[in-house]
Amino acid sequence: MTGFGINVLGFGGVGSTNPPFTSQVFTSGGTYTPTPGARSALFMAFGSRGAGPGGATSYAGGGGGYGEKYVSSLNSSYSISASAGGTCSGGGASASSTPNYSRSGSGGSGDFSASGGTGGTGNPYYVDAPGGRGCGGGRCGNGGSGGNRPSGPGSGTTGAVPNGGNETGGVYDVSPYGINFSYSRAASQVPVYSSDGTDHGNALASHCNTAAGGTTNAGQPGWSSTGAKVGAVLILEFY
Repeated sequence: MTGFGINVLGFGGVGSTNPPFTSQVFTSGGTYTPTPGARSALFMAFGSRGAGPGGATSYAGGGGGYGEKYVSSLNSSYSISASAGGTCSGGGASASSTPNYSRSGSGGSGDFSASGGTGGTGNPYYVDAPGGRGCGGGRCGNGGSGGNRPSGPGSGTTGAVPNGGNETGGVYDVSPYGINFSYSRAASQVPVYSSDGTDHGNALASHCNTAAGGTTNAGQPGWSSTGAKVGAVLILEFY
């Protein structure tokens, strides 16, 4: 996807016919145009992970940051930024990506923000003893740090989703719209949405998976030479 958001259902309103919410997702820079009828929106920015160190480096990368912003009255359009290893932003929400070759987690800004956890150290003499990757920040809070692995074999523990996978105080409450997220992606806090079978529910489930990009928000594994991931901006629209 390049330069535009993926959305669903070009109408709004609450009832048996029209949905209480719609959604859009961006995994590249572009312009967000609200779905007709949408009155407000929650912008959710997820930082990505930087490039892996590769070579003889066993440490793992830190998790990407998170920021969200609720906008009660929408403008006609918003600029969205989403790049590999850079800052993802839109609508007043911003999240930084982990720097290339870095164990440090990154942060974000908005009404609520959270930082990614630090990547763990590994054993440089054992390719099967990498550090554990840091968990990205998100609606459950700051991501857990990856475990160190001073000797082999075996990997350091993966940074955990904090707060037992429960959303923390300070995040915008989306439950009145029938949205209940879970957080079961390893080392990533991009939410999982289980659809109720409606078109708008199916679309949100798909958009969450697109935003996750596999492991967008999670830290880079140790001994990895993978390139930087692209972050994402997920937008929930309310009517």
